[in-house]
Amino acid sequence: MSSHVVVVGCGPVAARLVQELRPALESGAVRMTVVGAEPVPAYQRIRLGDVASGRIRGGDLSMLDPGELAAIGVGIRTGTTVTGLDRARRTVRLGRGGLDETTLGYDRLVLATGAEAVIPDFPVSGTVGRGISVAASAGQRPVGVMALREMSEAEQLGRAVRAGRPVVVLGGGVLGVEAALALAEVGAPVTLLHRGHLPLGRQLDPDAGRLLLRQLAGAGVQVRPDCGVQELEVSARAEDRATAADGVPHLVGLRTTQGRRIPAALLVACTGVRARDRLAADAGLDTLPRGGVVVDGDGRCPDDPAVFAIGDCAAPSGARPSGLIGPGWDQARATALALREDLGCPAAVELDAAGRPVPGPEASPRRLDPLVVKSHSLSVACAGDPDADPWDPDGPSVSTWADPGAGQYLRIVTDGERMLGFVAIGLPRSAAELSRHALTGVLPAADRSALLALEHAAGDRALGPEDVLCRCSGATAGQVGDAVAGCATVDEVGDRCGAGTGCGTCRGRIEEMLARPPVDSLV
Repeated sequence: MSSHVVVVGCGPVAARLVQELRPALESGAVRMTVVGAEPVPAYQRIRLGDVASGRIRGGDLSMLDPGELAAIGVGIRTGTTVTGLDRARRTVRLGRGGLDETTLGYDRLVLATGAEAVIPDFPVSGTVGRGISVAASAGQRPVGVMALREMSEAEQLGRAVRAGRPVVVLGGGVLGVEAALALAEVGAPVTLLHRGHLPLGRQLDPDAGRLLLRQLAGAGVQVRPDCGVQELEVSARAEDRATAADGVPHLVGLRTTQGRRIPAALLVACTGVRARDRLAADAGLDTLPRGGVVVDGDGRCPDDPAVFAIGDCAAPSGARPSGLIGPGWDQARATALALREDLGCPAAVELDAAGRPVPGPEASPRRLDPLVVKSHSLSVACAGDPDADPWDPDGPSVSTWADPGAGQYLRIVTDGERMLGFVAIGLPRSAAELSRHALTGVLPAADRSALLALEHAAGDRALGPEDVLCRCSGATAGQVGDAVAGCATVDEVGDRCGAGTGCGTCRGRIEEMLARPPVDSLV
């Protein structure tokens, strides 16, 4: 009888785990049930900004086909909540309690519950309904305050954009910058508030932050630094009779900590996330005080060898969750290997289009996880700590190049060949190359200016086989080229090598490669 793996959470990392286990599923050695609270199966969450801006439809981001997966023993249960774990009986409880509750047994359990947004409880003032006043401490979150982490929120934001309503984004981290850029790129009126002096202040050095601030303004984002939200202003929408009758508050504006009133139909709060680890904690599994299920390098919980955790809810070796998709995919691969070994399944060997084994990523103690801003108008990538004093004779080596007029900036910090950090703005080829080296923590080129020479001498079309094409998955141009030879769509390429399944900025390039005629047809 086949072993049963239950996955709690139906997001991108869970989808990756399904892909990694596909050979075992197709052989019948393993069957799987994936349980997700959202009403739709896994989708590319980091591209929600494109849905909000109207560039793509929500269905275009789908990563799982429930009908296809059912044929190989994978059940997808969307709109279903897991209310508890019974580790002694190896069951999970499904439903909302009472008579609706059912149980589901497992041989192995994988928690892929992700992270939830942390939205402050802002004071609220205004009137709703038939002159009903809203107390400042009402505690009810008005309609229009969101975190842009679910498809329903992206669709709500998209409706506001199409109606030309003003949007305020709170938070100058990567999620806030991405959201503000996505909206500004389609002409939406958007204001970015952040408490820091410069956006991405934790990731960029001051010069890079100043350039990013200028580039955001040039893209149409009204940036207000050193600023937060003091109070939300609400009212009933006159065109919504049900709202007026029920007295439901809708956001109409906000007052900042600088004393300025800003009109706003929507407030997108990008103010941090916390790992969804309550299920694990309630079941007695070890979790970090600030969030995260403690697991080993295989994603296994030390307290229970039958339970794993991957993605934004996992804390590998006690480290806080990174919140990045690349490490999540690595965790999915490592957990899939451990599951196959546990359940006695033959190890799957991934082959390229020529039938050669594809080597897996090697973990490096020097690894830096690159952070890439997903944007159609601005290229920003960074990793590690780029803020070092270039004039300190005992400090690390710092190489800096800047052309603010062209919107370009490059800074690399190294200790010998060891990479300590980098920032690249407006230099996509250099960003891709440095991101590739960040994954090993080593930058072998002695002359850092060679990166600039490649950037300006060869366009994006001149990527070599070893150059990174997909920054999210780390797939090189050569790996993508091998996959393209046997595929017809970008999604099929993604199934083979992971390219195009992350932020989506490389999908156009993959489509170009798919459209080229086979080499042998040119002879």
